[in-house]
Amino acid sequence: MEIVELIRGKLTKCKRGILGALITLDVHGRNVTQDLIDLEADSLECFDWVAQLRYYWQTRKLAIQMLSSELQYYYEYIGNSFRLVITPLTDRCYRTLIGAYAANYGGAPEGPAGTGKTETVKDFAKAVAIRCVVFNCGPELTHLAMEKFFKGLASSGAWCCFDEFNRIIPSVLSVIAQ
Repeated sequence: MEIVELIRGKLTKCKRGILGALITLDVHGRNVTQDLIDLEADSLECFDWVAQLRYYWQTRKLAIQMLSSELQYYYEYIGNSFRLVITPLTDRCYRTLIGAYAANYGGAPEGPAGTGKTETVKDFAKAVAIRCVVFNCGPELTHLAMEKFFKGLASSGAWCCFDEFNRIIPSVLSVIAQ
């Protein structure tokens, strides 16, 4: 109730953003905890527990685990931005993305426009604290432009979300595939 009073009060934009992100994560944590209680999840091997994004300290590093996949926490400062409301579908996308990444693949969410694919990838990057660059692709994109973009990604270590990748012309896709 104190947080509710605080958020209803007069806050700076920065403080409001921080509280919004904390409330989003707190509500998700509360809902997950209640679901685990309702499902009587009573062991560390219970699927409902293992399927949650969890953070563990391991010999001087922070590890992120979900299902049988594990990632390192990247400690990238991303700024004070909002967090996506975490739904069961968001959790399923996280499980798919972390599994693909742990197997050295990239994720490729697909579905109708405006359903939150890009936002989910960006939010997952926030959860592991790594920079995610969103790149809007189009038919005017050349292989030289993509070369420069990949060079920048490789040198920075950032993740990338290629939005509208299907709009790239086939000859450029062929060069990218090479």
